[in-house]
Amino acid sequence: MAPGESILVETEDAHSGTITGPEVVYETLEDVMDRIGGANPVTGPIAIEGVRAGDCVEVHIEHVSGAPVTGFGYMTTTPTLHPSLAAETVICHRAGDRVEIPTARGPVSVPYRPFVGTLGVAPAGDPVLSFRQGVEFLGNVDLPEVTAGATVILRAGVDGGMVSLGDAHLAQGDAEIHRSAIECQADVTLSFGRSDPAATGFCGLPQVNTATEWASVAPGPGHLEDLVRMAYDDLARRMRHTGRYSLAEAYRLLGAAGSVRVGQVVPPVYSALAKIERRYVEEDAPWPSRP
Repeated sequence: MAPGESILVETEDAHSGTITGPEVVYETLEDVMDRIGGANPVTGPIAIEGVRAGDCVEVHIEHVSGAPVTGFGYMTTTPTLHPSLAAETVICHRAGDRVEIPTARGPVSVPYRPFVGTLGVAPAGDPVLSFRQGVEFLGNVDLPEVTAGATVILRAGVDGGMVSLGDAHLAQGDAEIHRSAIECQADVTLSFGRSDPAATGFCGLPQVNTATEWASVAPGPGHLEDLVRMAYDDLARRMRHTGRYSLAEAYRLLGAAGSVRVGQVVPPVYSALAKIERRYVEEDAPWPSRP
């Protein structure tokens, strides 16, 4: 792909399209691996012209359409979530801007908020399974911020960057506590760019930026508390890079106005994102009014 050129990417759901109804049930991850050979398939890799190893790759997410063919997503329950629970599959239909979760008392409607759960660049060296994650490539972080309007900035490990993505969700709250969000296929419209790490203020962790917020992502492995600290540390260094704040000032501001999103909490996979509004860190952004 040439920088600035848009592409529509078709992605498959986390179980490779095999879940067609509630009768298709997987007991464990080992069951998934045995029956279909893997989990979290990704579409790609996509090479970006002019990108060399060490450059920053900018992935601009323009639109995410969840379940464009099937019209539904699904959630899975297994005894690994709690030993009293039986393995089952629950189909969740999309109805316009809502998604219906079946219950014994009738469907509960939640907002339709599609996002990309797994996105990354090819790592240098040995290959990595697509349901893993890491600082060098990002991967399976399941963060709702990775959605339309976001720009994900990653450090290319190889020439071309080689971007892959998949594992979309119709909706997810804070933390993938259920071991699956509302998993779905998706059509994702993307464009790409290349930038210099110094000019981008790249400080080591993947970035997810929007028109209103800056965010840094700390993928696992690692304890969740350590990942929260890593994400805030990276964001503080980015704020210092602007020249507006000392490191101590950046930490104080984050302590007063920063926020955290937890993505994965499926042992041993964890992820955390720290963010702050752009108006606090950009020269031409308006300051918040005083109370």
